Amino acid sequence: MSSHSVILALGSNLASAPRVLEWTRRKLRSLFGTDCQFSRPVWTEPIDYPYPFPFLNQVVELKTDRPLIIVSSLLKTLEDGMRHRKSATEEGRVIVDIDLLAYDHEVLRPKDWDREYIQNGLHELQGKHGKNL
Repeated sequence: MSSHSVILALGSNLASAPRVLEWTRRKLRSLFGTDCQFSRPVWTEPIDYPYPFPFLNQVVELKTDRPLIIVSSLLKTLEDGMRHRKSATEEGRVIVDIDLLAYDHEVLRPKDWDREYIQNGLHELQGKHGKNL
């Protein structure tokens, strides 16, 4: 089976964002195996978002033998499941956002890819395993 490279961005702007991202990391490992690499979470101000709540963001690299359509579907199901599991009490709160940034080195969200916190996370992951993402 072929192995596909996947890059994700995780984000949450709840007060409980560290716990939300921890839960999301566990779910990603259960879906894609333990070969998931995570950058350090970083707080950022919202970009192109009308609400003032800061986001805790994290970049993820993983390998999978699943095709893009299945990966996308699994991520959407995970994201939707978390939204239904816990309701945000304030308008503009994001429980978890999972963005599929790249698949097999094809950038799917170029506007997000160029953001500083994404590039910093990618460089951190590159340093962890010494290769180009």
